[in-house]
Amino acid sequence: IKIAYQESMATMLRPLEEPAKSGIKVLCADGRTRHAYLRIASFLADYPEQCNITGVKYSWCPHC
Repeated sequence: IKIAYQESMATMLRPLEEPAKSGIKVLCADGRTRHAYLRIASFLADYPEQCNITGVKYSWCPHC
């Protein structure tokens, strides 16, 4: 399950790799166009939230 979660996150974020490196043009509220770089924040979750997201039973080892 851990590998499936990591692979699915990589698949979702893959389209953002190149814009994060080279930047994109963004129209700002003042009407000017600016060159911006995407930044992805890390995802933090405690153990119960991680179990809920990945579909693993709480306090259960998926390897056993």
